[in-house]
Amino acid sequence: SLHGRGVTSLAGWARMFSAALLLITPPWLFAQGEAVSLRYTASQLNCGRFLESSESKILTEAGRREQQQTTGRRGVWRFTAAPDSAGISLEGWLDSLALWRQLRTSTVRPDTDGLLGGRYQGLLTPDGVYQSRKVPFVPSEVAELADMATALNDLLPPLPDRPLRPGQAWTDSAAVTIRRLADSGMSGVPLYRFHLEDRRTAHAAAVPGDTTVIRLRQTSEEQGTFVWHPSVGLIQRERHIVLKTTVPARGVVQQTVRSHIEQRI
Repeated sequence: SLHGRGVTSLAGWARMFSAALLLITPPWLFAQGEAVSLRYTASQLNCGRFLESSESKILTEAGRREQQQTTGRRGVWRFTAAPDSAGISLEGWLDSLALWRQLRTSTVRPDTDGLLGGRYQGLLTPDGVYQSRKVPFVPSEVAELADMATALNDLLPPLPDRPLRPGQAWTDSAAVTIRRLADSGMSGVPLYRFHLEDRRTAHAAAVPGDTTVIRLRQTSEEQGTFVWHPSVGLIQRERHIVLKTTVPARGVVQQTVRSHIEQRI
């Protein structure tokens, strides 16, 4: 499921950042910048307000049957954060949320009021690994469209564990590669820009609520960028994800199923 993935834009900086695009600092002014080390802190996230939006185009084929649909999500996150011995104690909740799914002839828009204000609680390490400790109740009509129980799990991008200069890259054990791009600027302050790439392959998946394991081939490819302010931290993230899955006819699966999901966040 891709529904738990999100985009982040720090409200309060969003308007300034958009305006700064018109006055972008020439990249060569920052191209020889010093190495930058990125870390999340409680002070960056406490009282933070983030806008998340995504749109997914989904194509499913089962035998000769084909179904196309589009799903979307838009919401505003609020956070409180405090230092913890293992990192950052993070609490988040949605104060607005809109979900929709469009088929060829109909559009579904579930009521999300039952989820608004529900608390997500977890531990965030300084390099961006989030461990969930508590999730709110997700109404069934919402769960049918989006896996909101995991909505916070990868909202924030992972961060490299060493300083990077423009042009340098870092890869973690899960094959996520982060490359520092040329900096831009806003009111004389450099904005650090990064490209993130993530490619993964899976060959099996468990059926939710069951012990059955289905054999499949699934490839996931993500390309995206994020922007970091030297004092505020993360101010914007953009993602493009393509997920391709093939489930061969075998066992409980009576005919081959293929799906193609493209998501912009």
